[in-house]
Amino acid sequence: MNSTSQRRFGVWKWVSRLILVMGVAWVIVLLARDFGAVRTDFQIASYAWLLATVLIGVVALLLLVPVFQSLLVVHSDQRIRYVQAARMLFVAQILRHLPGRIWGIVYLVAETRREIPSAAMVRANLDTMFYAVFFILLVAASLLIGVYSGVPLAVACYAVGSVLLGVSIRFDILGHCIATLTRLIPRLAEKLEQQLPAQRKIPWSVAVRIVACTGLSWVCYLSVWAVFPWIFPILQDVNIWLLCASYSAAWFIGYVSMITPSGLGVREASFFAFASALTTMPNLAFLAVFVRVWQLAAEVIVFLMFAFFGTRPSPKDE
Repeated sequence: MNSTSQRRFGVWKWVSRLILVMGVAWVIVLLARDFGAVRTDFQIASYAWLLATVLIGVVALLLLVPVFQSLLVVHSDQRIRYVQAARMLFVAQILRHLPGRIWGIVYLVAETRREIPSAAMVRANLDTMFYAVFFILLVAASLLIGVYSGVPLAVACYAVGSVLLGVSIRFDILGHCIATLTRLIPRLAEKLEQQLPAQRKIPWSVAVRIVACTGLSWVCYLSVWAVFPWIFPILQDVNIWLLCASYSAAWFIGYVSMITPSGLGVREASFFAFASALTTMPNLAFLAVFVRVWQLAAEVIVFLMFAFFGTRPSPKDE
């Protein structure tokens, strides 16, 4: 590596470190603010079940690591170990709470640009985010169908959605969509033509792994909501599945809003609008704050579990 390349690499390293410090500091601010509200305003019936939900949340996040790992291996032709993928994923997860939501990707591109092609890192992150959004919508739709039309139809909805996602992964439909969009902007297409990972048929084993791990992660998510009435007495007379569906839809709106850190404000306003007929506004306000604290707590735990591992992969053919 020549001196110019070394200087450029050093600059990118400093950029990645700055983004990481900003992201962690912002998450600490969010936790400090919201935890105080939860601790002072709401009655908790069982701290044991509360701790259990956080641990379930950690398991749900750990199940997403094979998803990101598989996508990164496919797009980069690198051998990525579980701990390496976990460190990348959970650092990016923390940084997505910053306004704009792109800082996790910017950090990872800067941090790994010498070992992993930037386009491969961007694709793996975009794919992971897309599948998360797809599944939260699938979960919300399945819950609504289950409440109003019965469990069998809800299971059928979830199964059909999972199969469609598996097929789209197998034939890299998202990759084809990205390529089509870039071709609509000639200058962008010319610039990215040699950089974007080529569209390819992804092995069925990878597609099944992604669908299975993501599905199990959302099973954990639903388990947490099922336990909420045991923790908070105010929720015992509320249809928890309609509440979960409402929050899931609100999470989607907050996620794609991009303009606020972690959908802050947008998610809560959407949740209030969707669930206003289910319980009182103070209860909804409490739940919106609590779920954010619960999510941040789980993400901080997994971040600390893997923050000190390296990210450097090995060549796939070694």
